Amino acid sequence: MVVKVPPSAKIVRKPRFARLPAPVLVRAMVFGSLFRSAPKPGGKILVAFASQTGAAETIAWRSANALAGASLVRVAALGSLTASEMAEAGTLLVVTSTYGAGEAPDSARAFERKQMAQQAALKGLNYAVLARGDRKYDATFCGFGQSVDRWLAASKARRLFDIICVDGDDDIAAMSKWCEQLTRLGATTSVEQLMPGPPQGWILAERRLLNPGSAGGETWHIALTPRELSQMVWTAGDIAEIWPRNSEAAVESFLRYHRLNGELSFRWHGHWTFLRDIIAHSRLPRPHEVEGIALEWLVERLESFPPREYSIASLPQSGRMELLVRKAVKDDGSLGLGSGWLTQTAEVGGVVKLRLRPNPNFQPPSDGSQILIGAGTGMAGLRAHLQYRQAMKLAGGWLLFGERGEKTDLYYADDIRAWQADGTLAKTDLVFSRDVSPKRYVQNLVTEQGEEIRSWIEAGASVLVCGGLQMAAGVQDALVALVGEGKLDQMTQDGLYRRDIY
Repeated sequence: MVVKVPPSAKIVRKPRFARLPAPVLVRAMVFGSLFRSAPKPGGKILVAFASQTGAAETIAWRSANALAGASLVRVAALGSLTASEMAEAGTLLVVTSTYGAGEAPDSARAFERKQMAQQAALKGLNYAVLARGDRKYDATFCGFGQSVDRWLAASKARRLFDIICVDGDDDIAAMSKWCEQLTRLGATTSVEQLMPGPPQGWILAERRLLNPGSAGGETWHIALTPRELSQMVWTAGDIAEIWPRNSEAAVESFLRYHRLNGELSFRWHGHWTFLRDIIAHSRLPRPHEVEGIALEWLVERLESFPPREYSIASLPQSGRMELLVRKAVKDDGSLGLGSGWLTQTAEVGGVVKLRLRPNPNFQPPSDGSQILIGAGTGMAGLRAHLQYRQAMKLAGGWLLFGERGEKTDLYYADDIRAWQADGTLAKTDLVFSRDVSPKRYVQNLVTEQGEEIRSWIEAGASVLVCGGLQMAAGVQDALVALVGEGKLDQMTQDGLYRRDIY
């Protein structure tokens, strides 16, 4: 299910009223300015979000919508708020993700550095924190959310309830706690309404190796087609969450061995699901883990495969969803769960379960000139943006891209030539680390082209970065050296510096 949320570029300008559905806007107009009115105690709620890929922002808006019938609600990006604006609210609800090693999302970096560096005067403010993270990073799980929670407590705000830490998109237990607390604040909602919808079935239409003979890992072109045209709804920068699965043969063998009916349905991750599908998307337990166990208990104990996120490399106008997938190979020679399944195990013509995720922090920021920086499979996200600019007849793009070898790893070379020919790309700089000595990377390009990049930025160009964490960190360091940390913070708040990193 695609959830439409207001573009973050509109949120960071700190409007007095958040953009809620029509009934909420009517309520706001009747009562006037949210924080100048005098509702009953506890009637003013500020919902603040800090989101890297849009998931935390979506939960924030859904929570606000649920509360709007009983309270006067404002929604804002956490990074756009000052301590005094927080203090004005009767109740503050923070919904935040954690990026990297316990760090703040891009939009909240400046907030963490400036606001959270010292205690604020927040006595009299009630607050609660919902933190999203990935438990496989146990040492830093929900790290930024926990930092926000500690800072608010140290600033004398009153904690309404303990921080709720959510493990990914399908942590129904944690989201149920959040739903319960929202209900106590007057919300009318259910946990299903707060969580993403179930994944939908797409057809694996094409799989093609793009870089045979590469010095790096195999990179595959994956194309998916929808079962229904209504599924073709996304924009440049959005994300596909792919559910890896066991093979059909393995599922049928498991059901047959344990004499289980795959057509039985169970409540699983908040949705009614056939047992066959539950088994398909879970680690297959060993025989001794199944024997003598009630079926309902077995379903509860199954370890489901987490979804894998991929930047979408196409637009709906193409009639299909295209991905750029690097096949991960572990030290023992086994394949990564998601990439191994997509590139090797899944059958062409078979069903792939996926869920679209709007990613407002990486959607097109403006129609002006644009610098697009990426490496490796980060070309996927940049390609969708360049397709968007081509469709909108927007000139003035500058692509800086890095990979290993030009002969094997220049993905979408025909597209690049077409963008150069029609003016979508005004400038293109490519670097291939294995073709030169000493090795050079895309962050080196940023430094080498520094004067011109600074000139583009001063003229109002936006900057998009897509690719791996190490590359993105190197690019950010190079940009800070060029324009300064304050300028980069301001560009982030204005929606002119956006990243999709993994």
